[in-house]
Amino acid sequence: MLLATALSGCGGGGGSSDPPQTQTPPPPGGGTAGVGASPTYVDATPGSGIAYVHGYLVPTGSEMEWQGGGVAAGDYDNDGDVDLFVVRGDVGPNLLYRNEGNLVFVDVAASAGLAYTKPGDQNERLSGPTFADMDGDSDLDLFVAGFEGSPSFVFENNGDGTFADVSLASGIRSMLAENSVSAAFGDYDRDGDLDLFVSHWGTPRDNTNPGDTEHLWRNVSDAAGIRFENVSVPSGISATIILNRPGVLGADRDYTFAPTFADVNDDGFPDILSVADFASTRVFINNQDGTFVDVTDEDVIIDDSGMGSAVGDYDNDGDLDWFVSSILNSTIGSVIGNRLYRNNNGVFEDATDEAGVEDGSWGWAACFLDMNNDQHLDIFHVNGWRDQIPETNFSSDYSPVFVSQGDGTFDNVADEAGIVDQEQGRGLVCADFDQDGDVDLFITHRDETNSATLYRNDTDNGNWLAVKLQGANGNTEAAGARIEIVAGGTRQLREIVIGSNYTSQNPTEQFFGLASHAQVDTLTITWPDGTRETHSGVAANQRLTYSQAQP
Repeated sequence: MLLATALSGCGGGGGSSDPPQTQTPPPPGGGTAGVGASPTYVDATPGSGIAYVHGYLVPTGSEMEWQGGGVAAGDYDNDGDVDLFVVRGDVGPNLLYRNEGNLVFVDVAASAGLAYTKPGDQNERLSGPTFADMDGDSDLDLFVAGFEGSPSFVFENNGDGTFADVSLASGIRSMLAENSVSAAFGDYDRDGDLDLFVSHWGTPRDNTNPGDTEHLWRNVSDAAGIRFENVSVPSGISATIILNRPGVLGADRDYTFAPTFADVNDDGFPDILSVADFASTRVFINNQDGTFVDVTDEDVIIDDSGMGSAVGDYDNDGDLDWFVSSILNSTIGSVIGNRLYRNNNGVFEDATDEAGVEDGSWGWAACFLDMNNDQHLDIFHVNGWRDQIPETNFSSDYSPVFVSQGDGTFDNVADEAGIVDQEQGRGLVCADFDQDGDVDLFITHRDETNSATLYRNDTDNGNWLAVKLQGANGNTEAAGARIEIVAGGTRQLREIVIGSNYTSQNPTEQFFGLASHAQVDTLTITWPDGTRETHSGVAANQRLTYSQAQP
């Protein structure tokens, strides 16, 4: 039997050793916000417990210092809400913000064993942390990338609120790339565990003979623990991912930024979308035999400065589209800007101009999300860069709030939405942190007073549904599974992906806006192994967990 469990919003608690505190479920939705209505956000950082500064003890001014950092998002203590792990340079400890409920967070990194990565209370230079259940034991482990010669780390979740550094035994320390930036997990070979893709912006590579580029790592964990092996060459990734592009550090460099495992051709096998700088973004299709083929159409995939990535079905036609954040400013020769690639039967076409999402200034991490619960995915991405470029506003531009009008077009309503920060944004998490039935925002940036902002969604929202999947075998987060709902004749699709927005990730719980509809007519789950189940007449305004039948 397949199990479906309704959750009444478990929040807070004192970690996995304490019983969770049951919260009162939020009231039914049904607000007045209609299709395309502006959402309303309020800065909830004061009083949240989130307060830190991103920085470096001995700054070098390198490109990687301006790009590194980030945040992992997930329920590491299994108490039912979304926690955050933040890396913030080497100026202080890493931060593990445990969600106490009601948008209050407490840093428990020291007691969890995650505060420092070097002896003597010091830190490596870190980036792109990502939560994922690497060993299939139903709790979230943690990967953290290192840059400027710092090593990457794998931390195993002990199940009691603490983590163990298993980096040496994991095989990750064989990765010699100078810089690692962002990470993504997915079961590309469908063997029941989570494999790893790592981006390496700025790492020197010979573009005529790149050799082993160290991007794709196959999960070979066993009873002895978490293990990965490098399969970048035999998988076919290394052969074409390094291009001859005249980037800021020269042509002989890896310029990959944000990877995503996602099934873009609907064959049930995760493909790889690799967002990269200097016209190096690639599309790799899974051959279903452990190898990939580069099918990038360079007449379509034209983002010149690709940095952030979001994958979702923005036009509700049943396949996965792709948004890539970029730079738009003719002063520095970047005249292409953001790109929205619409999926047409497994082939991408450029829908940016008709959608109206080109101009986001200097973009970084991005999300597809339904900000106003109107059944249509909106786009939000952070932006900003240091003010050393004449005739630009990169250091003071508002982050765009592209709200879907329900017809394939978007309006930028940043002013109306109340998201008027002028920070140098980098990472982004889009999640219902307070479990009140709408999607909040957590942004990492470079503000010297507090390097993060937490925005609470206060939109007069419609109804909603949140769905979490519990997979079988080792893929306990059901990465690659799809959830499709129909409510009032509108179809919505979500796929479970783990990373990467750009040095950041969203949790795997999937959120659906339902507008005025009080129920979902049908909810269909396609599990990673291709098996399907359908539920009818699912009531709105609740959080559900569906568990896959064990083989």
